[in-house]
Amino acid sequence: MEKPQILVAHERPVIGHAIAHVLAAQGLRVQVVSDGYRVADALKAEAWDALILDVALPGAALHELVELARTGLALPVKAVLLIASVFRRSSYKRKPQRLYGADDYVEIHDLGEQLPGKLWRLLAPEPATLPGMAEAEAVLAELQDEHEPEDVGPAPSSLSHAAHRLAALLVADLVLHSGDRLASGDSLEELRAALGPELEAARAIHREALGTTTADVEHDPIDAALAALLQAPTEPAEDAWS
Repeated sequence: MEKPQILVAHERPVIGHAIAHVLAAQGLRVQVVSDGYRVADALKAEAWDALILDVALPGAALHELVELARTGLALPVKAVLLIASVFRRSSYKRKPQRLYGADDYVEIHDLGEQLPGKLWRLLAPEPATLPGMAEAEAVLAELQDEHEPEDVGPAPSSLSHAAHRLAALLVADLVLHSGDRLASGDSLEELRAALGPELEAARAIHREALGTTTADVEHDPIDAALAALLQAPTEPAEDAWS
């Protein structure tokens, strides 16, 4: 069965990439763009099952993008979700006054709790998968089982790979649950400051899950995962657990 294709459009790379990590862990294929013109190009280039659209996205107007997704393509996009954004350099939250034909919207501080569930319900009204992070958490449990020590522990290279895979999802999840606090976080240092306690909690979960310390890998995988969210992707996000 072909994986559903999701186009995520958000001005902030850290938010867009966090969404991609979480959705890819649930078996979706995700591409991230950062302005409205790239959204239009991507919509015209291939078929998409869903569009997740920041209401404050620069470039083409919001209503034009929703209209294109709904009526301007040979195969209309099945699900369109808006994200009510926190503007850069401001704590002002903008709720969409109209949905312009979109199915629903999620406020940025509710992304972690609501976005995956709302998306799954639109893609499959009776999904076999639990909404939110439930499936991703199950995958994490399987990953941990793979690395349970027997007579000897896992090979260092295998441990390092598992550590980074786990860190990527932990960091993406905490970013989605902290989106409204990242309005002015444009650098790695600002993100570290904004998410300090949450990052420490993620490190604790990471150590407990894999039975490792930071010294067991090349560098802090949580910090590396956070830094990766600031980089533009070169390829669509796939299921990181395969």
